[in-house]
Amino acid sequence: MTDEQIQKLIDGLADGLVKRIYGIQNPAQEDSDMMWYADRDDDHMVGELARLMTLLNIYQEREEYEKCHLINKHIKKLEKIVENL
Repeated sequence: MTDEQIQKLIDGLADGLVKRIYGIQNPAQEDSDMMWYADRDDDHMVGELARLMTLLNIYQEREEYEKCHLINKHIKKLEKIVENL
């Protein structure tokens, strides 16, 4: 079997698995439309905290300290909410 044939086989298997798992007719078109939501509010809050902490690190590296201050305030509020859940 050539590398090209192996790659075609792998692609076909991957497409078939995606179709079975998600019930998608054309996986290439559906990727951009897929949206995932947290089942519980506390999961959503933890995800938001992770997003904000990532942004905080980015702004610290860029030395954009005003943005860091604003995001840090928002992080503190969310941490209090998560602690009370």
